[in-house]
Amino acid sequence: MSEPVAGQAELDRMTKAVGRAMVRAAGPGWTRVRAEYRSVGRHIEVDLLVAGPDGVPRPVRPPAEVVDGLGRLRAGMYRPGRGTWIGAVYDIEPPGTFTCEFEPDVEPTWRRVPPPIGFVDELRAFARSEEFIPDWFRARAGMPPAVSAEAQAAGTPPQGIPVQQPNQVAPPHQAAPPFPGGPSAPGGPSIQEGPRQVGRHAAPPPPWENPPPSGGPGRHAARPGRPPQGGPHTFGPQTGPQ
Repeated sequence: MSEPVAGQAELDRMTKAVGRAMVRAAGPGWTRVRAEYRSVGRHIEVDLLVAGPDGVPRPVRPPAEVVDGLGRLRAGMYRPGRGTWIGAVYDIEPPGTFTCEFEPDVEPTWRRVPPPIGFVDELRAFARSEEFIPDWFRARAGMPPAVSAEAQAAGTPPQGIPVQQPNQVAPPHQAAPPFPGGPSAPGGPSIQEGPRQVGRHAAPPPPWENPPPSGGPGRHAARPGRPPQGGPHTFGPQTGPQ
């Protein structure tokens, strides 16, 4: 399995820098501060919640150091062929103990569902091998369903459309039949671009959602924490001193 594009020491430095920025934003008397980060392509959503002595978390506008720092961390944790995480949670409790959780494969709960181009851009910026593109991601991006190894061996692409084998020749003076229901079939549907999918809001998103991309490395957001260790699915909670 490939290594993250940034070294461990650099990832540790970025993680702690984001944590310090979170604590500064929390102000005095904080008992817990939590950052939640969700991103694909250029779509970014960031929430910063601060709990005071009463233990009740309240939203605080995340400073640029947190938003940009998480973006750089996300880019630094990219592994060629595996991609990087899409959602992350960074928790800090006094005197500076922190935990980080990174999720590369499970869809986060978006405030607004990114448009298909966001998922396409994600694959351009952080390329993934076919086996690391989840079904929900394919659907969001408008990609065809994944083909199983058994279907590939049988020569069957997605949606059960048979593939003409190399030694299979169409009868003389007869063109190969079109795909059933395809645009070239009689009465088949025309090709149209579907509407972009958007989420529903009970209330407008806060003003800090989708800030302009950072001019620094990793304009797609990033999250603090350590890169996965071990196998390909070890983006899990990480703990360590602040």
